Amino acid sequence: KDIMGIKLQHLTDNIHGTIYLSNLESELISTPYFYRLHDIYQSSTVYMTFPSNRTKRYEHSLGAMELASTMLYTSVLNASNETKTKLFEKLEMYFNQISNSIFRHFGNINAPYYIVNKEILEKFLDNYCKNVTEESITNNINNAIKNGCFDDSALDYFQYYPMQNDIEYNKNIKNFFLYRCLLQSVRIVALFHDVGHPPYSHIIEDVLNDISKKYSSYRRNNEKIKILKECFKDYSKNITVNTIISNKSLPKSMRADLHERIGLSFLESAINDTIPVLIRNILESDLPIDCKIASLIYNTLVVEFTISMLVEKDIFFKSFHKIVDGVLDADRLDYITRDSLNSGVDWGKIPYKRLINSARLVYLDKCGRSSSAKNIPFVIAFPQKEIDDIEDLLLTRYKIFARINFHHRCMKTASALKTSVKILAEDYLNNLKDDDCINPNISLLWTSLGTDAGDRKKRVILWNDSWLISTLHQALVNLSGKNDEKILVLRENLEEILLNKKRHYSLLKRKIDNQKFIQKVFDYINLDKSNLQKLIDKEYQKLNDTTSGNVHLKKEDYLSIPEYDALDSLNRIDELIAEGDLECLNSIITTENHNIEEIVEITLNQLKSDGVLIDFSTIINKDRQKKGLPTHKDLLDEIYLYNGDNTFKFDEISLRQQIEAIQKNIPWIYIYIVPEKHIENNKELAENILDKIAINIAKRAKERLEELFPNSQICT
Repeated sequence: KDIMGIKLQHLTDNIHGTIYLSNLESELISTPYFYRLHDIYQSSTVYMTFPSNRTKRYEHSLGAMELASTMLYTSVLNASNETKTKLFEKLEMYFNQISNSIFRHFGNINAPYYIVNKEILEKFLDNYCKNVTEESITNNINNAIKNGCFDDSALDYFQYYPMQNDIEYNKNIKNFFLYRCLLQSVRIVALFHDVGHPPYSHIIEDVLNDISKKYSSYRRNNEKIKILKECFKDYSKNITVNTIISNKSLPKSMRADLHERIGLSFLESAINDTIPVLIRNILESDLPIDCKIASLIYNTLVVEFTISMLVEKDIFFKSFHKIVDGVLDADRLDYITRDSLNSGVDWGKIPYKRLINSARLVYLDKCGRSSSAKNIPFVIAFPQKEIDDIEDLLLTRYKIFARINFHHRCMKTASALKTSVKILAEDYLNNLKDDDCINPNISLLWTSLGTDAGDRKKRVILWNDSWLISTLHQALVNLSGKNDEKILVLRENLEEILLNKKRHYSLLKRKIDNQKFIQKVFDYINLDKSNLQKLIDKEYQKLNDTTSGNVHLKKEDYLSIPEYDALDSLNRIDELIAEGDLECLNSIITTENHNIEEIVEITLNQLKSDGVLIDFSTIINKDRQKKGLPTHKDLLDEIYLYNGDNTFKFDEISLRQQIEAIQKNIPWIYIYIVPEKHIENNKELAENILDKIAINIAKRAKERLEELFPNSQICT
């Protein structure tokens, strides 16, 4: 125990070993907002295909916190003296702002947790802090540290000690304190980075977005929809949070995902449930006055830093938010390692520890593009010699998605779950009486988000995977004896999710399936290798004739030549069969009114009308484009390397090429069919359906080729 009588808390993790928790962290994870993550799967329905992949967001969040702590500590430890000086200058500036607000302008404090404590704080400030000065505050902090008020093994392990620098003693103690505040804030940001995920994460987040959008402009007198809209009102617009640092409300942009906006609200609620109690207990205790004042400042700074990072209040806080939410961050390092292990795949041990231990904090005042000090970020750079490990990490991340998350059965169960929950939600919203609903308990999906009525904590603790699965089980029981078409679709989807009954059959599972399908399309067009090459040669000649004499033709002019579009299409056609990438074929034949997805759905709808199919579904996999690489939008959207004193950006061209090669093995479109019960040979049926789809795509492809190459007789 420390001077405050706090017992050391720790737990054991299968990846990182023993993880220690500070007193504040122990309180925060015991709130319903965080504790519910014990029952939220990291990878949604993936466990239905890969049974061992049962990672919960609870242990992942703790792991991310552990890695974020190490990343901050080692990066500061390895930083240059100039960068450290700049870091503590910035921290000192924010410290002065906040301490002034506490001791001189108490009426201007906006942070919500102060409301609960205002009476206690005012009494304390009146009694002890009337003549407070900057020097006296520094002395209070120095004495509190010397008396052990901030002893905490969980934080001490990652504590940077600035005493190694040749600066005055008081400055060292102050910087020790400021770093401790920054460390605790980064750890809380990492700990709570996933706290807003709904049951089954992104799948149900999509459902919530869909129903919120659908009913947002609903005007009829429906009490259920009115409640739905009330529950979403705090998340469907810019969330504003109050901070002392800005002395005004800061927006959390609508561009943030729904789970991020919910997470910010949950974190504020967790803070409001814990910080007031901690501050009250400290101020009413028998602790020395120095400890009381220092603890008040410490808790205030931690909350202010945490919220400012999450809303990315300025370039400084955005810089440190990237430790958790960057291109190569603690979040990714943990789940890459954890998901690889828990999925039962073996791609070799990921050397994340060596990478983190060699990280260096860099202030981009010399290599940044901006000359304005307020726009210069801090970044974490990794040694150039570790470039192979960086590439392995990011490649493994994409392989996890490619081979696990994008597995055709994982996509199928995710689609079935999304469809089922959406049907149940709309059934509830469109029936005025609960007795007429399949399962009215589905309303907890959005009422848990409401901030106005009742005890929010009791609703939030139920907002997890077990509750949703139980709700679906009850819905399946309640469907007994009901036989209309919509009910049938719901029942069979639920049976596939809950009872592993195979309803949907996948038509295109692997790269070889796509290659064969594309070959079918070209066979029906009668486009072979020979006449394709002749046409390519002809287009090259036309292009050369068009550009002859234009020695100084610019690239943008070259690309604007109409013939180039045709030649580009031909070159992509030549690669299509080898790559088996239907997205590439779609880009060639797509016009405003035609694309492959529409052709597939028209064909399958016809087969459904003919009684060949009971049902079908298609999924376009847009997420396969998310390569997890820098997008170069700003200085913080990069990976930085260092060699000696030089810092430079990571060149991901070769890695991008490797990822794009894997991307072509992932289906772009998933096609699932539900055949009639009397059909015995599903394999033969699947081939016949693919033939019909290929014929219809071939018709459109031939029309498009004739538009591009009139009178070419390409498809004779």
